Amino acid sequence: MDLMKLLHFGRATFSHGIHPPEYKEPTNNAVIRRLPFAPEMILPLSQHFGKPSLPIVHEGQEVVRGEPIAKADGFMSVPLHAPATGIIKKIGLM
Repeated sequence: MDLMKLLHFGRATFSHGIHPPEYKEPTNNAVIRRLPFAPEMILPLSQHFGKPSLPIVHEGQEVVRGEPIAKADGFMSVPLHAPATGIIKKIGLM
């Protein structure tokens, strides 16, 4: 079997993808509501196998939603932003 036949093998069976039943009836008339933020949030500075982020805020500082609270520190590091307005209670290792 040549490469082109391997690449096209089985395509006719799923020409338009898979369409499972949607089951929208229980929620299609439900009102969309916003949930309140949790009273306390824990944000890890190390989010993956990369280098942990460096905090750029201090304990007791008030932050606004979207404000940067940690900066990337090297390869595979990511910045961290405040998900909600609040006060930084503690910065440390978990």
